[in-house]
Amino acid sequence: MTMADRFSGHESFVCRYGWLPKAYQAVAADPELLRDEERATQSLGIGRNMLKSLQFWCEATGVLVPVSGQGHRPGPIGYTLLDPAHGWDPHLESLESLWLLHWRLCSGAGLAAWSEVFGEGRLVRFDRQRLITALAQRAEGAARPLASSTLEQHASIFLQTYYQAERSGDDTSWSPLQDLSLLRASKEEDGRIVFNTDLRAPVGLTLRVFAIALIAFAIPDGQSTSSVDFHQLLKGAHSPGVIFRLDEHQLRAFIENVAQGPLRGALRFIDTSDTQSIVLEREHVAPSYLQTAQEEAPIHA
Repeated sequence: MTMADRFSGHESFVCRYGWLPKAYQAVAADPELLRDEERATQSLGIGRNMLKSLQFWCEATGVLVPVSGQGHRPGPIGYTLLDPAHGWDPHLESLESLWLLHWRLCSGAGLAAWSEVFGEGRLVRFDRQRLITALAQRAEGAARPLASSTLEQHASIFLQTYYQAERSGDDTSWSPLQDLSLLRASKEEDGRIVFNTDLRAPVGLTLRVFAIALIAFAIPDGQSTSSVDFHQLLKGAHSPGVIFRLDEHQLRAFIENVAQGPLRGALRFIDTSDTQSIVLEREHVAPSYLQTAQEEAPIHA
């Protein structure tokens, strides 16, 4: 089932540096914290609108999962990255962790701008107005018309998530995903700022993050074995190739390396003159690479 596009919910704030680890630790200790606005704002030291934004980003990234009538629980991404005892990166300091969050936002959050640029790869080189126009086209099928201000704000949040021209050393309002350098900007002769997302080597992308993304894309829920064409992995909507901005050679290298490493025994790469595909068997995949655990509620509206 295709997730409906979402254009709002972030309350005009990007996911700020430090928010996710802080919220994860607070909710792990007090699962109902975010249900009590007054207590949550005092505990987390932020205002009401920021609190709504923090909750949105925690759910969109899979760091927290809402539980009907019971607040929140740690989500699969949150447990993998931020759990003090078992997490890879409790303070969210590595590029590897940011690539995992980026993958989740592009593949599992239903955010319109993320889908347009990094999920389906429709926009490679664009300015802000071109992005807004593309979002307006996506919104044409929405249940209710969207205000132009909603589309403009969503575009701005997307751009600020991945790009900031200048950042002071002590500024904690920036988004950590800017460190992935997925958006690069240049100024045209007419003064327009144009963003580029062309293919380049993804610095910090590890085999285990690639393996998680590959499995989620290649094996739909409920299936035990799946065969996927190489071109789909490279160019398919929400595929590892598109989300991580990989070219054919980079994708091939990642597949070959995970087949010999994290997914040894679970993944076969069939590479002949007339066939290029992979075969994945879920039963041979280590549980730590299965990040599509059932979640009990949709992303916070």
